[in-house]
Amino acid sequence: MQNNPLISIVVPVYNVEKYLKKCIQSIVDQTYKNLEIILVDDGSSDNSGKICDEFAQKDNRIKVIHKTNGGQADARNKALDIMNGEWVSFVDSDDFVSPYYIENLHYLVNKYDVDIAITSFVRFFNENTKLSSSKISNQEVLLHNPDEAVKNMLYGKYYSVSPWSKIYKKDLFYNNRFTKGKIYEDFELMPIITSQSKKVAFCNVVDYFYYCRQNSTTKSGFSKKNMQGYEALDSLDRYFCNNLSIKNVLKDIKALSPLTDLPKIKISSDNERILFNEVSKNINNKRLFVLLFNKNINLKLKIKIIFFICFGCHAYAKFERMRLKRRINKMINNEKNGAVYE
Repeated sequence: MQNNPLISIVVPVYNVEKYLKKCIQSIVDQTYKNLEIILVDDGSSDNSGKICDEFAQKDNRIKVIHKTNGGQADARNKALDIMNGEWVSFVDSDDFVSPYYIENLHYLVNKYDVDIAITSFVRFFNENTKLSSSKISNQEVLLHNPDEAVKNMLYGKYYSVSPWSKIYKKDLFYNNRFTKGKIYEDFELMPIITSQSKKVAFCNVVDYFYYCRQNSTTKSGFSKKNMQGYEALDSLDRYFCNNLSIKNVLKDIKALSPLTDLPKIKISSDNERILFNEVSKNINNKRLFVLLFNKNINLKLKIKIIFFICFGCHAYAKFERMRLKRRINKMINNEKNGAVYE
């Protein structure tokens, strides 16, 4: 990697006028300056597009694309089609990043000669929360080969499957794009991109701040469209058909998915009952039992598995809904007192 390559930052934008200025300003304020900032206004009906244009007038590193609404995947693809950077990073428009976000990622790819570098993130609920960050100094850096990285990503160990909080070599996107019209487009693409890299570096320094809006967090449900997550798993299973170890991880994730999805279905209508039963078809208690001995599964999740196996899906879903609501309320209250949660 060159010492000062052009790095593109892609921000898909849709009706986020309340959060957008903070997001863009955090990117403009990066300590690493050789940036191409691509803001893709995906047909916003509020002032988001205007805010993008105002920032572009003040900073010639910013490019703005205005397009009809096509979804986040389409917005990212439009930016990938025109980007000039040798490297690319993604930021969601209601999140923000530390001043050292790109500097730290650049440090990792430059020092360790990797195709993908990743730093950590925290979730926060209060938009006025003060969050701190730092440059990479003596923190441990983990290097993973492609298979290890894909497995870690799928299990959510060290880093997530989301495209943000990472930097990618541009070449990885030459023949790869996000699938338009799907809500799990990143879940399907990121493991494929990662498998095509030569090496991945991860450092547990917090650079990305993921905003959990209280509305969407407490009221988010599970609709027929969310079944695309299982379709994405099947698609990945076909892609990794010759990689037995990753196929086994995908089977684990498919067995674990109902534990996340069932509590989101309130069963207050016939359609929701049908959907609950459809998700329940993916339950595999035998696989779940085996996961109790999997070192990649943390203790909290193992406790959930035991509860699920012992008491059944309906009792588990009801209990988990109540537990999640209490946990979110506690996190919101604690955050007001200065606590930050990853």
